[in-house]
Amino acid sequence: MKREHIFAHYEQDATRYWKLREGGYATPLSVCQGDEVTFHISNSRSYYDVFVFHEGAKRRLVKEINDLRGGLPPIPEFGYRDGFAWPATVSFRVPHDWKSGVYIASFPTAQGVREILFVVRPRVPSAPILLTIETNTYAAYNCVGGKCLFPYISTDRSHSNLVTFERPLQPDIMGGFYAWDQFFTSWLDAEGYQVDYCINADHDRQPDLLDNYPAHLRICHGEYSSREECEQLQRFVARGGNLMVFAGNSFSHLVETRADGRQLYCAKSRYKKHPLGTPEAPETSFLRAIDNLRQRTIGVSYTAAVNAKSKVPGEIVAPTSGEYGFFRVTQPDHWAFAGTGLGAGDEFGREDSIVGVECDGGDIAFKDGKPRFTGHDGISPHYQIIAIGDAEDHGFNADLGIHQDRFYATVAVNETEFKGTVFTAATIEWAHGLYRNGGPVAQITRNVLNRLGR
Repeated sequence: MKREHIFAHYEQDATRYWKLREGGYATPLSVCQGDEVTFHISNSRSYYDVFVFHEGAKRRLVKEINDLRGGLPPIPEFGYRDGFAWPATVSFRVPHDWKSGVYIASFPTAQGVREILFVVRPRVPSAPILLTIETNTYAAYNCVGGKCLFPYISTDRSHSNLVTFERPLQPDIMGGFYAWDQFFTSWLDAEGYQVDYCINADHDRQPDLLDNYPAHLRICHGEYSSREECEQLQRFVARGGNLMVFAGNSFSHLVETRADGRQLYCAKSRYKKHPLGTPEAPETSFLRAIDNLRQRTIGVSYTAAVNAKSKVPGEIVAPTSGEYGFFRVTQPDHWAFAGTGLGAGDEFGREDSIVGVECDGGDIAFKDGKPRFTGHDGISPHYQIIAIGDAEDHGFNADLGIHQDRFYATVAVNETEFKGTVFTAATIEWAHGLYRNGGPVAQITRNVLNRLGR
């Protein structure tokens, strides 16, 4: 099943959700085993129950909370920015035996079923891999309450540079978890990988967060990162940690978590006339333009598009060749392709259009028919491109000073520059290829996890 148009459902307009009278959110969004979590719920039902599930290969019921009384607290005018400030409905202490992972609390309302997402961290690191759920990006696109970081899905078509985590996520999408992340996290559980979980803000709160892990995993869509997060990952790899990235449009915009992790700030230079920083507009939010933070962290520079929406309603961006959505192998002897049967030039991922919606690459030159990063854009020459996919400019790379005839998505590996290894499969849709377990996408993922994540 192809899911290339899922992004059209992901960017949900605030005119549909800005009031969202019934729903809920958790504080804190990331909680340690043994610590207390609180649900803040608005519900017109007189009485209702809440069912808390652990999200894995199967959705497993871990807790029932019965006979809660309904109530409809008001939505503050600037709730999208300052928090909804709904009163606490119920609190409980997370049991020590709950697995680290993503949890969803579900409850009925007069407007349909509503859900609350939160992440449980380990009290003591117990797995070889730490996975970050990209809640910064969840908040960036969440228009519940009226505004987010994007003007075209905010009320009055005017965005806010400051948004809150303390509001409900969009129904059905849950910030992006249902669109992408759950495909990857449930596959990890089904395959038996031991993984601990955290969120973006945990990196800012804990400078030593990665110290007890040999490997770190980023998945799907992680567009918004802080300088602290980037530099923490760079230190991690420099001293021997392995960074595995199966994600697109990652580490694209600079953000700050504020108010002890309750708010997210981003000076969205994408919507300014001079996005790269000039005397007229000195700020920039693009990490590629701030000390090469993007390039130095994950080895990509630009973001391109495949199967994405264009400015014309109903039109989809795709490479002009008409062949798109997949990678082609450029280094078939690399260990990442072991057991796949893939040879030079062979394609993989076409069935699930895994290259897209947004995907990343860098300035590339071809030598003897093989792609190489030129390094002109700050990407280290130690990165080796092992697969490549066709993509298109998605409309604002020119604002970043990027002028190219062709754009590509890359699968690249840096195994020689640091004590650790960086592996980057730079596409949002990689997770959608994991369920063809006999196919190359799943096998490549196993190869990477088994080599770098043990």
